[in-house]
Amino acid sequence: MRKLALARRDGLGTGERADGSAAISSAVLGLDLAPGCAVSAFLPILSEVDLTEAIAGLDERGHPVGLPVMVESGLAFRRFRPGDVLVPLGFGTRGPGPEATEILPDTLLMPLSAFDRRGGRVGYGRGYYDRAIADLRAAGRYPRLIGVAFSVQEVAAVPMEPHDVPLDMIVTERDVFRFA
Repeated sequence: MRKLALARRDGLGTGERADGSAAISSAVLGLDLAPGCAVSAFLPILSEVDLTEAIAGLDERGHPVGLPVMVESGLAFRRFRPGDVLVPLGFGTRGPGPEATEILPDTLLMPLSAFDRRGGRVGYGRGYYDRAIADLRAAGRYPRLIGVAFSVQEVAAVPMEPHDVPLDMIVTERDVFRFA
């Protein structure tokens, strides 16, 4: 399922990916986010959605934006503002360095490999977001979980395991699916 969905995503042309990313960023900026809530986003690797426009818009609106950084304990979300210097972080990712302030997100914009219309999400197989969500919940925080993907990544049904938490919403270039 993961390989098929990623192959479809990889098959999008540069123009399709750019247009889709712009539409997704616009949809993200149209969401009903609480004023000043902290939002985690991500920068694209490989053929992922590019949320650069959404990140800039969220920052302009006063939302602290954090980018995911793999640390020994799992994922941390470091404050990022457009123009900040990014450093290589492994696995093809870039992000704020260790001097950046960590934020606790109220909303997670999450990359994914595949999704279904019930809020199921297939990640990349390493469980970083699953553990981050569990850690946030263990600390009494229940962030809004929003998957971000191109519509070609949709599958009929995602097999859900006991540790999998369904998404509250999925944003694609064509639709916004709301589950909670």
